[in-house]
Amino acid sequence: MKKVPVTDMDFVELIAEKLKNDPKIFKNHKDFIEGQMFMSQSFFKRYFKEDNFKEQAREYLKGMRLIQ
Repeated sequence: MKKVPVTDMDFVELIAEKLKNDPKIFKNHKDFIEGQMFMSQSFFKRYFKEDNFKEQAREYLKGMRLIQ
């Protein structure tokens, strides 16, 4: 019988197990995350257009209360 995730941690464990056991899923997940990181970096570089875009991006995200 399949284990059905009940809590958030159950879900995390289930996904981690799938990623560990299936290289194709791992690669797809890795490619997705890297794509998201690239798009975020590209967005902030265009949005702030300065050398210190990382610092400005953090301030922006803090102002939006997305990070502390």
